[in-house]
Amino acid sequence: MKNKVLINKTSKFFFFMPIIFLLFSFSCLAETKVIHVLVALCDNKYQAIAPVPKAIGNGQDPKNNLYWGAGFGFKTYFAKQKEWQVVQINKPDDDKILEEIIYKHQNQDVYIVAQAYNGKYIGDTVKDFLTYSAAKDIQTFEVGKVKINAGGKADLVIYIGHDYLMEWSWSKYLPDSWRWETLSKEKQEQQKSRYAAVFACKSQKYFSPALSRLGITPLILTTQLMAPEAYSIYAMIDAWLKNESKSSIRSKVATAYSKYQKLSKPALQMFVTEYSQ
Repeated sequence: MKNKVLINKTSKFFFFMPIIFLLFSFSCLAETKVIHVLVALCDNKYQAIAPVPKAIGNGQDPKNNLYWGAGFGFKTYFAKQKEWQVVQINKPDDDKILEEIIYKHQNQDVYIVAQAYNGKYIGDTVKDFLTYSAAKDIQTFEVGKVKINAGGKADLVIYIGHDYLMEWSWSKYLPDSWRWETLSKEKQEQQKSRYAAVFACKSQKYFSPALSRLGITPLILTTQLMAPEAYSIYAMIDAWLKNESKSSIRSKVATAYSKYQKLSKPALQMFVTEYSQ
């Protein structure tokens, strides 16, 4: 009788071992997610914007800038979100990127690389955003013993700031050889699995022609003039990491925007999840 019990237990052990091994293997193979955020600092002097108060409209001062260090700027807002921990702050050598922060999600293997671009170089910000959206120029960062790939390898690329393409054509930033149709089937599938979002005024109209050529999937674009502040970006990232549907993500973003802008109902008409035709 004891032998039968032992045999049964042994059989069960060997039956479940492959399943346990597979589950362990899948967890080990799960790739780190990386979100790359490019913030073009608000700049009264160098950007064609409706002027904002001087203290928050200096594109060379990230500490107080409307889109970075002010109350609802990216850096300030995300500092208050408990699930996002700052793991590294960098000061790049050149004056194009004034501050760079890397965040790690407390409960998931997800990193955010957020870069504050000098407002004077908004053209470079847009160029880099489109380059990364095209899966070009991989940026590698070391956080302790972990290497993370951002830039053209990021899973989600986000632009925040003034819609510079209202004044300048996107065509000068994108070589014809970057078109999605020119890619191999493998590269096409990789591009379809990546996402781009643009928090800038009327971004669907102005960014669609460029991004749609690249095959990257749109997550959030805008249809109207708007304030690209961090509460909307946070809502989008949070819902995206929970694998919510595009319609749910759009609703979460619109609800957050309406809450902070004190609107009477969710601003669903302001946000879209597809490129313009």
